[in-house]
Amino acid sequence: MDSDLEVLLQLQEIDQEIKKTEELIEQIPQEIEKLKEKKESLILKFEKTHTDLKRLEALKREKELDIQTYEDRILKIQEALERVKTNEEYKALLREKAQLEEMIMEVEDEILAIMEDIEKLQEEEKKLQQVIDREKEEIDRQIKEKEQYLKNLQEKLGQLKQKREEFIKGVKPPLLSKYELIRKKRGTAVAVVDSDTCTGCYLIIPPKIYSELVSGEKLLTCPHCGRFLFYRPK
Repeated sequence: MDSDLEVLLQLQEIDQEIKKTEELIEQIPQEIEKLKEKKESLILKFEKTHTDLKRLEALKREKELDIQTYEDRILKIQEALERVKTNEEYKALLREKAQLEEMIMEVEDEILAIMEDIEKLQEEEKKLQQVIDREKEEIDRQIKEKEQYLKNLQEKLGQLKQKREEFIKGVKPPLLSKYELIRKKRGTAVAVVDSDTCTGCYLIIPPKIYSELVSGEKLLTCPHCGRFLFYRPK
């Protein structure tokens, strides 16, 4: 193998490792954010259930106070019935009492419905609390792991970049310039030849170039994409 090509292959291997590491570094914060959103969603759902439960309990107390108000009024009517002097007043008080008793029955039905809703929400709140306790711990563990992994990757990236800086000191400047130009334009600067095809652009290498490539006498580039060609015998 041409010594220059060997150098370029080693450099490309470093660059690909750098690229892979940078992609992971970019990806992990998004994964961490999704985990935090998942945890926040669980908490918000629990808080909503808890708020709905407190609202219903307050509504139940209001309805109970309404009943107490109606019952107090009925007691006063009972006292008034003993003092009325006319038949019309007596009938009017009885009608009011009947209306109040009907209103009490309606409110009692409302309270029963509210109590059923409260019972359902209490059960839901209990289940959500269990889920939160379990899921939150697991999510926090995953977040901690990913944060540590991110830290390790950042350290690795720093080491890789330092390794690259040291490595390119031994690369011929003209060769490095051409490598960087191709890499910037194509993403990769060295392509393996599979049979007679460049795996960088997937076009067939002309027979003459392919023959020279197989003989391994000099550094060659693909006439189509410009990448350096690397022939690996099968």
